Amino acid sequence: MYDTLNKELVVTTPEQVQLRFQTAGIGSRAVAGILDLLILGAVNMILYLAIIFIAIPMQAAGNVPAESFAYGIAAILVVFVLLNAGYYVGTEYYMGGRTIGKRIMGLRVLRDNGQPATLLSVIIRNIFRLLDMLPSYYMLGAITMMFSAKDKRIGDMVAGTVVIVEQQRERQKRRQRIDNALWRWAQVAPPFQLGEEQRSRISTEEWELLSAWVDYVPVMPQERLGALAEPMVEHLERKLEQPRGTVDAVSYLVIVYLQIRTEWDV
Repeated sequence: MYDTLNKELVVTTPEQVQLRFQTAGIGSRAVAGILDLLILGAVNMILYLAIIFIAIPMQAAGNVPAESFAYGIAAILVVFVLLNAGYYVGTEYYMGGRTIGKRIMGLRVLRDNGQPATLLSVIIRNIFRLLDMLPSYYMLGAITMMFSAKDKRIGDMVAGTVVIVEQQRERQKRRQRIDNALWRWAQVAPPFQLGEEQRSRISTEEWELLSAWVDYVPVMPQERLGALAEPMVEHLERKLEQPRGTVDAVSYLVIVYLQIRTEWDV
């Protein structure tokens, strides 16, 4: 795990298979919430401008009967109320546990058993959104999440739901962190080129060991990385017949990994 503050939802299926989901923290959920508010604000502004610049001038010019104008305004107000009251329920239910903001941020609402959120659970968690907003700016909800083992606000606790980081998005972020760290190492290391025959000598076990080591490059101190790298480098020097020369152990493994991963990584 890259962040010791990350929390997990662990679900055991009837087949005794454990599924692990990283729960979404305050930061990512706050950004998703801001995006949803911006979307709602934009739609509300469109409705407001429609009344100010279209409906009222048409009524003032006598192009719309007073009764029709009243019905039109009432319809716009109904849309306004339904939109603001039903946005979160509607999007979370019909978009598989995601509002538009959550989808952008790679978040999803699930039940505690790992199953998709039901309509009832979505309604309950959003009714309690009003309580989470107290006294202002979701302060009560944020405090609750800080002390929750699964980053739950009050609405989630009552509804039996949890917000998780979708695995595909998390894998992409993790790969990006690793790639950034690897390229920083590769840029300062004297490069060498492995031939096709050399690359073909790497076994499955060696690739898995190298991949496991690479996972720690962005987060482990250089001294510890080097200590773990030394025995692997000594082994690969002999097997690949590629001496390290002036290249340090960490850079040697990084260069080898970058040159062979296209043949192994899927």
